[in-house]
Amino acid sequence: MNTQKIEEYIRGILQEIGEDLEREGIKYTPQRVARLYKNLFYRYSKKLQVMNEAERNTKVEEGIIPITIFNTEKDGLLIRKVHFISTCEHHLASITNGECWVGIIPKNKLLGMNKIDKIVKYFAAGLQIQERLTSEIIDWINNNIEPKGVIVVIKANHMCAELQGDNGHFTTSEVRGVFLDKPEARAEFLSLIR
Repeated sequence: MNTQKIEEYIRGILQEIGEDLEREGIKYTPQRVARLYKNLFYRYSKKLQVMNEAERNTKVEEGIIPITIFNTEKDGLLIRKVHFISTCEHHLASITNGECWVGIIPKNKLLGMNKIDKIVKYFAAGLQIQERLTSEIIDWINNNIEPKGVIVVIKANHMCAELQGDNGHFTTSEVRGVFLDKPEARAEFLSLIR
């Protein structure tokens, strides 16, 4: 990411909306925004990579977010709640108060629980719509650990909708595997996240 260009563009936006670029509080806003964007949009400069424990501890390259997968014999329902923020791709407005619940019934492989946080936050760290964010999270987990079932529910506030008069609260969900076939598994998950 070219931070000098970001600073230049932010200066232009501030000027166009009528702001004084030398005003205290605004003077360094272009630099602050450029630094913020490196954190807010890190998805474009990094990638998730599945690794075993030995690889994770010996050869993680720059730009790689290691996701360690373990073998397991367990098949109980695992649930993780992750808080996140993102940015609406239509308006460049904030998606805030994001809560993502991930439920997994493993088959032979399992993610460390904190790895679910990394996966959710990685896919949120770019321009997004909530429906695609839900799909990207569930597809990545389903394709990489091939569980018996996975379910993702996301609730978030969309500032763009709020500013246009809507309440801005949206909920999306997707299911794979046994959560599709067994309503009791889906019901157990939903009862636990309430």
